[in-house]
Amino acid sequence: MLPRGGVVAPIPCQAGSLEIETLIPSTDPQANTDPVVALRQMFRATARPELSPSRALAALAIVDPFVALELLLVPSTELRDRVPMNDLARAAIAALAGIEDSASRSAFAMRVLEMYADELASDAATEIVANVEIANAKFTGVAAFEAVIKRLVKRFRAHPALLRVAIESARANGDAARADALLTDLGFADRSPATAALVRRGRDPARPAPNGDIRIAILSSYTIEGLVPHVDLAARALGLRPEVYVAPFNSWTRDIVDDASGLRRFDPEIAFLAVAIDDLIPELVSHLSPFELATAGDDACERVVGVATAFAQRYPGIPLVVHGFHSAFAGPLGIMDGHAQIARTQWLASLNGTLSDQLRSLPTVYVLDVVAAATAAGVAFADNPKLRHLAAMRIPPPALAPVADAYARYIAPLRGRSKKCVVLDLDNTLWSGVVGEDGKDGIHLGNTSPGSEFVEFQAFLKSLAARGILLAVNSKNNAEDALDVIRTHEAMVLREADFSAVRINWLPKSENMLAIARELNIGVDALVFVDDNPDERERMRQLLPQVLTVEMPRDPALYRTTIERLPELQTLAVTAEDRDRAERYREISLREESKTNVIDVESYLASLEIVVDIEPATQANFPRIAQLFAKTNQFNVTTRRYSAADVARLDSDPGCRIWTLRSRDRFGEHGLVAIALVRIANGTWTLDSFLMSCRVIGYGIESALLAYVCERALDAGVHELVGEFAPTAKNAPAAELYTSHGFVAAGDDGATQRLRLKLADARAMPAWIRVSAHVA
Repeated sequence: MLPRGGVVAPIPCQAGSLEIETLIPSTDPQANTDPVVALRQMFRATARPELSPSRALAALAIVDPFVALELLLVPSTELRDRVPMNDLARAAIAALAGIEDSASRSAFAMRVLEMYADELASDAATEIVANVEIANAKFTGVAAFEAVIKRLVKRFRAHPALLRVAIESARANGDAARADALLTDLGFADRSPATAALVRRGRDPARPAPNGDIRIAILSSYTIEGLVPHVDLAARALGLRPEVYVAPFNSWTRDIVDDASGLRRFDPEIAFLAVAIDDLIPELVSHLSPFELATAGDDACERVVGVATAFAQRYPGIPLVVHGFHSAFAGPLGIMDGHAQIARTQWLASLNGTLSDQLRSLPTVYVLDVVAAATAAGVAFADNPKLRHLAAMRIPPPALAPVADAYARYIAPLRGRSKKCVVLDLDNTLWSGVVGEDGKDGIHLGNTSPGSEFVEFQAFLKSLAARGILLAVNSKNNAEDALDVIRTHEAMVLREADFSAVRINWLPKSENMLAIARELNIGVDALVFVDDNPDERERMRQLLPQVLTVEMPRDPALYRTTIERLPELQTLAVTAEDRDRAERYREISLREESKTNVIDVESYLASLEIVVDIEPATQANFPRIAQLFAKTNQFNVTTRRYSAADVARLDSDPGCRIWTLRSRDRFGEHGLVAIALVRIANGTWTLDSFLMSCRVIGYGIESALLAYVCERALDAGVHELVGEFAPTAKNAPAAELYTSHGFVAAGDDGATQRLRLKLADARAMPAWIRVSAHVA
């Protein structure tokens, strides 16, 4: 670094392709004594055609970094107009490197960041950030630095280096919640095992998760501890704090069947079983005849199915996810053994088919194809011989992250994290191009690219209806132009009838999102927002953080896989209600339209011809009952969550009663939409839970179920019914259920209110509802 001022000799140094001394005009009397003066003059005048402003600035950054930085920090657009941003960034980085004093370097870096944060590229921003010493006592602008870092992270959400700095800055400012959220972002920005482990170590173990804790067990025939940090990260992304139990090495059978095992003490909510076919059949390393392969495969499959069956019996209702078989020895064993490779590949595929078929009879046992999970994420599931021998690892390190992501697709629906509606932009999201500018014939949508990617994406979205996922449109567009494409373009897969709600206008998309939630009568947190525009995505995150806003890739060819792998769009069981949900929302529209043809509310309700079937819970309904317990937030008096395993346990408890209600009307079936759970103790009947699907609010369904419970209580000789209500941010629609039916306050414990009803005063069944089944 040159001293400020003084006389210096010419310094050989590169500035572009010219050495600095060649940039000094020979006619300048100061040329051989003060190159800084010459360079400053040249930058402003650029009298020599070979010296562009960019090259002059680069030279000045080396000769006198202080002067260059002061020039960069002039609040004027002239510099930006004359020098490209990349060259400005390079000059700033070079100049900062020439300042030895850390406090001065930090101060200058901060000023550069504050001025250029919204224009710098991610790598340039990272290099400049590295010059800020936030831990240095001489640098006092920690709050200012945090503000700049927030701006940078907002622009570069997946840049690991910036995220690492942002985490330290948040910690320095005492913002533990932000640091924890950024740790999750870092884990997904850098999917390496080292970063996953670092992220897990960096967590505050005492910090509660917004959606509670979850107990996850992993049992394996090989070393699988490396998967745990990735599973931790995947669960954290769902708002859960996981406790992970890893069974002792190769003790998967004993741990499941032994009542004194660590697994039994752990009491998992979900378990994963990873058994390698190479461990079950060590002879695979050598030649085996087709008969030997078949026999060994049958034995291996029988062993895994037997243990899975034992798990299902010992842990009723608890999901068990079994890894599909993969082998390090599926290839040919010699140059002439190409046919053996084909035989082994076919045998392995057939064996996995047999495993799936045999486990299908166990309703809470699932098979996970870990090789397919890795491949779908663009990761080759290639055997790592070194790690296999040294550490008994059979999942290659690059595949650990996608396998953990696959785990999350089982965890999300188990804990009620599934979403109900995917809300889609149109231009460059469902087709390529802008219909308002390009016209219907100018957009790209068809059998060739660009266009075929969007056809594939639409076909996948249409298939979501089979899982009960609704679709909606939220687009800034001319409605006539956009609807014309949806209705008449020959390559459109999705038509107007596929969307349960449509908002095509010029309003802010956040307002449209709220309107869609109101129209569908679901919570804003049940929505997924899909938009190609990063600015629209960021606005949605800022204005409606409850909405799951998906970070979409730039390449439309990746749209389908991006949405397909979302854990929040998965389900553990597809019920009849799921398959028919979109049709039922269309029926809701018909019901609402029919209101205009009647005089009053009771006449309208009577015109619907509502029929309900009320009966005790049955094993066939356990998945749907658990689904309602997990997903219902609005009309849910206590929002207590019960899994399928919990439902099975409660159903077998003589001190509990669970009743379900199905409804239908002249427009169609609603399905199983309401549940009442009563606990009986010392002769007192207490409504532990009373919940109902939001789509039937306003039809008097809740009155019918409550009247039925009162009848059953009277039949049992009970004269009083107790209801419990625990207010939440979302269950306001259920707040007056009990008081509107004659219950009176009977005290509370701070979190839960208790109300009592004298059954002699119970309201009768609503006159407009017919009960077709009364099963005690």
